[in-house]
Amino acid sequence: MRFRLLAEVLDLEWEMFSRVKSTRPAACQQAPDRFRAVRGSLMGPWPDDLLASYRQDLTAAFAAGRNLLTEKYARMDGLIASGSANPLIAVIVDIEADWQREVQQRFPTLYQRCCRHTDLAEDGSDFSVYLGAELETYGFETIEMYYEMVKTAADKGDNLAIEALQHLVSAAGYANLEQAEQLLAPGVKQ
Repeated sequence: MRFRLLAEVLDLEWEMFSRVKSTRPAACQQAPDRFRAVRGSLMGPWPDDLLASYRQDLTAAFAAGRNLLTEKYARMDGLIASGSANPLIAVIVDIEADWQREVQQRFPTLYQRCCRHTDLAEDGSDFSVYLGAELETYGFETIEMYYEMVKTAADKGDNLAIEALQHLVSAAGYANLEQAEQLLAPGVKQ
């Protein structure tokens, strides 16, 4: 059930993402397998009810002729105004930006290779703008569930960015984050 649900979400996202025309085309727009690996790792920690809610958002958008990923990138590029005034978005972004900074401290090589930087970028490509623009495309119920997931993890001292990165390196064949960090460090012959 979970595998099918995640696959459906990734299929819907890919359908939208492959059609995005951005001022900064993403490298994985021409690489569906890479897109699915990265997005799948990010959604790995999501509970099934959150995945189902997001699938509903994507399905409803398709039915209405909207492309949520085009909207996300247009927001990142500063081409459209904010799509949501939900105050939970700022809270989520703050928590997740802290998680990204922890990834940067603990796994600098992986952070450099795999993560959006938390430093403010004038072109809107930094982590906070990226995540905020994405969350603005989610429906109210999905944002509520996402917030609960993030808040619960933060309250327990968990870091979902590290969990997502673990999913990604496992899919790439590494035993764990420490091994990937060590083997991918600059100067290490592959």
